Amino acid sequence: MDMKNKDVEHIISNAFDQANPDLFNKIMEKCPNMETQNIRFSFWKKIANIFSSRKFAYSFSSFVLILAVSFVWLNQETPITQKVFSAIAIDVNPSLVLELDEDDKVMNVIKNNADAVIIVGNMDLIDVDYNVAVNAIIGSMVTNGYLDEFTNSVLLSIKSDDLVHEELLMSEVTQTVYNYLKGSAINGSVITQELSEDEAIILLAGRLDISEAKAELIYEITLVDPRVTLENLAKLSINDLNLFLESKNYTIDKVDKIGKASELEYMTKSVAYQLALSDINLSSIDVIDYEIDFEQEDGTIVYEVKIETDTMKYKLLVDSIDGTILFKEEKSIESDDEDEDDFPIEALTEEAVVLIIADHLGLNVNLIEELDIEKEIENGVAYFVISFEYNGLEYELEVDAVTGTILTNSLDESGYNYVDEKDEEDEEH
Repeated sequence: MDMKNKDVEHIISNAFDQANPDLFNKIMEKCPNMETQNIRFSFWKKIANIFSSRKFAYSFSSFVLILAVSFVWLNQETPITQKVFSAIAIDVNPSLVLELDEDDKVMNVIKNNADAVIIVGNMDLIDVDYNVAVNAIIGSMVTNGYLDEFTNSVLLSIKSDDLVHEELLMSEVTQTVYNYLKGSAINGSVITQELSEDEAIILLAGRLDISEAKAELIYEITLVDPRVTLENLAKLSINDLNLFLESKNYTIDKVDKIGKASELEYMTKSVAYQLALSDINLSSIDVIDYEIDFEQEDGTIVYEVKIETDTMKYKLLVDSIDGTILFKEEKSIESDDEDEDDFPIEALTEEAVVLIIADHLGLNVNLIEELDIEKEIENGVAYFVISFEYNGLEYELEVDAVTGTILTNSLDESGYNYVDEKDEEDEEH
């Protein structure tokens, strides 16, 4: 049945009359002498009439309604916008960011790509402790096949408003991820870095269509090695970037790592070496010296094989999966000496380079033995290749000829890496 306006008014009026009886009579009962006091009588009568009017009924009812609604609204748990205190970016192929409050609880989960959506799935990580959230995410990556014995590398990027807390968070998150992978029978490797949130990095990430964390890492690599490009590095997976970092052993202040990147996806170095020998029609007995390590070529991981005979030097790039020879360069020992004439005049002296290396590694320069220094120019970049023995170990480094920047730092034959072992010793202590 439709209700007319007058009917509604009648209902409201009756309800108000019941809740508010005749106020005038009540007032008169309390004031028996008021009849002889015309002024007071008139005043109270007007007050009573106001309270008894329909207009006041509507106004008062509205006021009560507003007051009730306001009370309910104010007592609700309304969301309060909190400031993000810390952030943990996790990159494998899935890429996501955990934003944390001051208590290290998850405030928000940013999914940077479709793979991250799969990883998070139906998990509700809001208000969860960061370590629980990190374990859940890494566990999901293992379950969904993003992390296994072939792809075992994780990039962790940490940022916090408190620098002391940032260092603590970085250490704890790194160990959490590393221990989880170890417990899952995956010999994982974790790369850690500070996340700068620099505007230039944000723009770079957008231009290359990668995460800010990955953009940060490849940018830092290009600062120490101008021979590589941002575009090529952006094409590499996190595991491939890890292999590349291991092969070059760059010294990057903001970047650390534990564990060894998996090589199981690629052919062995010995197979790549034999393929290179076959291509240049040599046998191992013809070789005086050789080097083989991972390199990147146009965003692909390849093997770089350097071979030296009595008269020739060879450099080959071998596809790390199918063994295709992608590039081959050969030069005689004599012509190699001629190339030294193209070295920049502003290049450091060999003596200065040796001092830089000794200082970098903490070695006594007077105890360096079997020192050999070669000049190289690659993609317009001049650098020294320095090899030597120290305390029974064989070192080989590449150093920018002009700036003195350590481009690579490794040891021959044994595969022993000075920096990695030093880092492991520090972790144990």
